[in-house]
Amino acid sequence: MRWPRVVLGALGAIATAAALTIQAPQVYTFTGLGGLIAFIVAAGCLAADLVPYRPAHAAAATASLVDAVVLVVGGQAGVPVIVPAALLLLLQLAPAASGRSPRRRPAPGFDA
Repeated sequence: MRWPRVVLGALGAIATAAALTIQAPQVYTFTGLGGLIAFIVAAGCLAADLVPYRPAHAAAATASLVDAVVLVVGGQAGVPVIVPAALLLLLQLAPAASGRSPRRRPAPGFDA
């Protein structure tokens, strides 16, 4: 599952850049929309990580779901939007940084 993580990382990068450059009332437009899209993509990512169970990837997808909700409502709840925005970006790097990648077996009939 690579492209959903790329999309989530890009949304995190865009939300982080928006949080750094745009003032408080207007930034909620970018972070709210980005959080909604991130929630949908993270839900699909979680479903894809649970079918061939990959614990590190599933944990990152679950944390991304929670983080997307905080990104949407964080400004109104008093959380600085830079925190969930940067966390969304960093969560996509966590499975690769864990050093555990799923084993890939060659297809039947092919030599490794």
